[in-house]
Amino acid sequence: MEIYFIRHGETLWNTLKIFQGRSDSPLTELGISQAEKLSEKLKDIEFTDFYSSPMGRTIQTTKIIMGDRKQEIKFIEEFKEISMGDIEGIPRSEFEEKYPKEFYDFFNNPVDYDPKVYHGENYYEVIERVKKGLDKLLSYLNDSDRVVVVTHGVTLKALFHVITKERMDVLGAAKVPQNTSVSIVKYKDGKFNIEVFSDTSHLD
Repeated sequence: MEIYFIRHGETLWNTLKIFQGRSDSPLTELGISQAEKLSEKLKDIEFTDFYSSPMGRTIQTTKIIMGDRKQEIKFIEEFKEISMGDIEGIPRSEFEEKYPKEFYDFFNNPVDYDPKVYHGENYYEVIERVKKGLDKLLSYLNDSDRVVVVTHGVTLKALFHVITKERMDVLGAAKVPQNTSVSIVKYKDGKFNIEVFSDTSHLD
């Protein structure tokens, strides 16, 4: 089976450097254009199904990518973005000012990142949730299937942590895949193989 993992298009809050988490903001004109370019690139590829996080920005991106296809979007709850709790909707600069340790750990030290003070989700919780979602996805698929999964930046970092079985401390250094980037993963005989990672050639 072949899985195309895709990050949603650029959103308004992405441009304003505001933390989204479980909150939502719409795609920008650029975000829509990014998704349209990806749709054009993928238009001749036959996909068994289209999966999405059940959030507005991923659903909007998925619909654009699907183009004229008549399939229904299927949702995987576990592929939502990391919950940032009470700091969702605030600028990155304000997060750093109010919670300097948590801010540093969020980007650099996932092992010690502890967002309890603002009721967020830590990386261990995200990884456990995403692993359940990945297991659920695999249970739906047959060996010959090729599917699209549209999800979020930190969720993708966690997904590839699960797939590669890297150490937890490596997760902090991993870059968040760009908007509408495509990562292609093959799964066979219980093993993952990353064929393409974070490709954005459709935006060139």
